[in-house]
Amino acid sequence: MTAETVPSTSHPIAPVRREVRVRCDADTAFELFTAHLGAWWPLGTHSVFGAEGSVAFEDGTVVERRGADTAVWGTVLRWERPVGFAMTWHPGQGPERATEVAVEFTADGDGTLVTLTHTGWERLAEPEAARADYDRGWPLVLGGLEQWVERAGAGAGAGTEPTGEWFALHHRPGPGLADGGSVFAHPLFREHVAFLHRLRERGWLVAAGPVDAANGAGMAVVHIPVGAGPELDELARTDDGSVTGGVLSVTVQPWDVRFTAAD
Repeated sequence: MTAETVPSTSHPIAPVRREVRVRCDADTAFELFTAHLGAWWPLGTHSVFGAEGSVAFEDGTVVERRGADTAVWGTVLRWERPVGFAMTWHPGQGPERATEVAVEFTADGDGTLVTLTHTGWERLAEPEAARADYDRGWPLVLGGLEQWVERAGAGAGAGTEPTGEWFALHHRPGPGLADGGSVFAHPLFREHVAFLHRLRERGWLVAAGPVDAANGAGMAVVHIPVGAGPELDELARTDDGSVTGGVLSVTVQPWDVRFTAAD
């Protein structure tokens, strides 16, 4: 979602207000929204660089990255954990073309109501069109947060530990890789990176990287909802273009995790 700006309109434009309820306490909701922004934000459809990018809060700004390319989405104006925060908003544009976004977290029974308010349309060149665009887009974005919290099993109340199943995806050079060829230099390796980004958007990916950079072997650790193992196995074999193209082979192995950092 981006917006064109410059001239201002002579009459005020109503704010966009959207909300979603997540099943965790307000402090956890604040943490998941901010510290784990890149895990649930739908980068494939709502970003500057697309699915191959990453996004995170960094020193008071929200920054999207793809390799050496960066795009600042906005700057934090207010930070009151767990109550809420506010920031300027200009993905794909300069700071002189910024609107403002505020997010509040309110306790609601055993969950939290996350309310997003987007204002400042009067500063844009086409305020009504920009408002209509975001009015359609924010429900999709907040829906990503809601789905990620559910898939990650973030809880049904304060202090609830995430539940789910752990798997390790072991990747090794496949039969389609030429003798002596580099996995990382092959054009299809970017399909593997895109696949990992899709796992992250689902809220499943915990970590990934090479375990033997010399021969291209690597591993991805995932934490998924109970019962989603068959779906993960299918995705690992058919949704990763480097696997279907034979550059990598994959083994999906259940992992009986007994301890985590939270234990």
